[in-house]
Amino acid sequence: MPLFSCSEPIRIGVLHSLTGTMALSEAPLVDAALMAIAEINQTGGVLGRPLEPVIRDGGSNPEQFAAMAQALIEVDQVATVFGCWTSLSRKAMLPIFEAHRVLLWYPLQYEGLEQSPWVFYSGSCPNQQVEPALKWLLAQGKRRMYLLGGDYVFPRVTNKILKGQLHYHQGDLAGEAYMPLGATEFGAIVQDLLRLRPDVVFSTLNGDSNLAFYRQFQAAGLTPEQMPIMAMSVAEAELQLIGSAAVGHYACWSYFQSLDTPVNQRFVAEFKQRYGANCVASDPIQTAYTQVYLWRQAVEQAQTVASEAVRAEAYGQCWRSPSGEVCCEPNHHLQKECHIGQVQADGQFRIVYSSPERIQPLPWLGVEAESFAAAGVVVEMLGEVSRCVQYSWELEQQSRRLEETMTQLRQEVAQRQQAEAALTAANAEIISLNQALESDNSRMSAELSVARQLQQMILPKTEELAAIAHLDVAGFMESAEEIGGDYYDILQDSSHLITIGIGDVTGHGLESGVLMIMAQTAVRMLRALDVTDPVVSFNALNQVMYQNRLRMGSLRNLSLALIDYQDGRLSISGQHEEVIVVRASGTVERIDTLDLGYQVGLVEDISAFIAQHRLNLGIDDTLLLYTDGITEAENCDRRFYGLDRLIEVAQQHSTQPAAAIIAAIIADVHAHIGEHTIYDDITLVVLKRKV
Repeated sequence: MPLFSCSEPIRIGVLHSLTGTMALSEAPLVDAALMAIAEINQTGGVLGRPLEPVIRDGGSNPEQFAAMAQALIEVDQVATVFGCWTSLSRKAMLPIFEAHRVLLWYPLQYEGLEQSPWVFYSGSCPNQQVEPALKWLLAQGKRRMYLLGGDYVFPRVTNKILKGQLHYHQGDLAGEAYMPLGATEFGAIVQDLLRLRPDVVFSTLNGDSNLAFYRQFQAAGLTPEQMPIMAMSVAEAELQLIGSAAVGHYACWSYFQSLDTPVNQRFVAEFKQRYGANCVASDPIQTAYTQVYLWRQAVEQAQTVASEAVRAEAYGQCWRSPSGEVCCEPNHHLQKECHIGQVQADGQFRIVYSSPERIQPLPWLGVEAESFAAAGVVVEMLGEVSRCVQYSWELEQQSRRLEETMTQLRQEVAQRQQAEAALTAANAEIISLNQALESDNSRMSAELSVARQLQQMILPKTEELAAIAHLDVAGFMESAEEIGGDYYDILQDSSHLITIGIGDVTGHGLESGVLMIMAQTAVRMLRALDVTDPVVSFNALNQVMYQNRLRMGSLRNLSLALIDYQDGRLSISGQHEEVIVVRASGTVERIDTLDLGYQVGLVEDISAFIAQHRLNLGIDDTLLLYTDGITEAENCDRRFYGLDRLIEVAQQHSTQPAAAIIAAIIADVHAHIGEHTIYDDITLVVLKRKV
């Protein structure tokens, strides 16, 4: 039995999903962390004290992860936390760790583009996993790729990076699809693969979804010889449940259980001895194990569990892990190797590629390691975001201090009613403040009035919409107390081409309203000149907005989508909120416009970003367009109205006329808002095909 110089334990948090869709993948990571803790305790603990793990369940839910992280820090008083899997959960917890200045050790590969001083990212970043996998596939002649992922941060950002790399290497994007976390129905995806016949499927699916996808892929007659799957989140633990459907496919990690090294063989043997002969090790499992030892080394070096000291000593720490030697870089990521493995019948990977050496982590895609012409633009844009956040925070602090000052003043006046001079001075100050407030209110009221009038004057008239043949169209816009820059318009030309525009200028106030008027005028002028090509239209519009923004000295820009309709066919271009289609059958289609354009007026040329999405609109199908004033409408509890609720109400009333659908949605939005202030314009357009 080990002897400890101090019996008081060091409490450390272990936070993973033990329930929900991610429990399949995350529960073994708890086992790995506990194994490392037990081994450390057997050798005398840390600083002569035993480690006491405190385990909490994230429940596969970002909000629950945030709540449990707060409980571990505030209630359980842990020194550090090891845990979570998805980027959604990590981002939900990040403000809590930063506010409490406690370190999180995150064991999963992720999308990069993040670097918090309170997180050590022990998994791989894209240049250590995604890029090597892509280059290896291209070297095997697999150039047409289908990207399949879960619908959240990691897959979407990863695939953005992947598409850029694929284009650079002259590969071909055969298709792209995203499924909700925990999805189990992949029939439409499999049919898409049968139709498109890509060379390879690049998968960033997570959790239970992998079981369903591999089995349905195999059931459709697809084989790894015809169309291999390269997975970023399928390891040995998932293979146990997927079974034979995964044999022959590939995965890319920094570790496989089949690595033939003495350190790994000892680790696997001890893991199986502790948890059973049928248990398997995987990259996330060994990383969850390894990062406990990295923390221990840093603590022993710092001679304290204080986060700041541990962080400083962690830089440069190396440890011979089951995956090989790993080293912690000052950017809070690890140098590590990369391996590609092919699934064998025994549920293990046969390694077909290994990187020649450890790969340096580049979470910012190499921007942090290179000097190039556009670096200044990137830094300036990020700096502007930072400055805006800081300015907002400073205003909030000033407002709070003013409230505290006024409260203190009232208390002093109440306590010193006999002191006439003090009371007179206080009254004079209050009168001065009120006069200043009245002056500000008068100016703001005039600005709001002008902006509201401008917004309402340019909206399509009811009689214009009624004159559109074959369609039932209705629009709605409600100006906020703090004016925004929402825009919608509906035009019809002589050939019966219908164009619907919807957009939202960033920020609030008269400036946003003016830019919105510019956008409306420019779109109408382009359509009057019969300019319908989306690349030409958007680039011309962008030139106008960009030049005027520079003249105004403004930082504002515009999200804008243009939808053309003719004879039952829709063409969507431009970057805005998701476009929702409720079919006559009641099913819902969501079209993500992220890859269809770029913010208008932000940069000088956006032609390279413009794309189109085409679909058919059947009789009694409903098209729903909206701005974030609806989905981000808050109630008194600061909860958003949300896209899911908007879709649900639209489905419930989809058989009604367009105006009735709008009325139902707006009534539900106001019921959600209640007495809370409306801070953003609420805009909604509904189009139904009649014949």
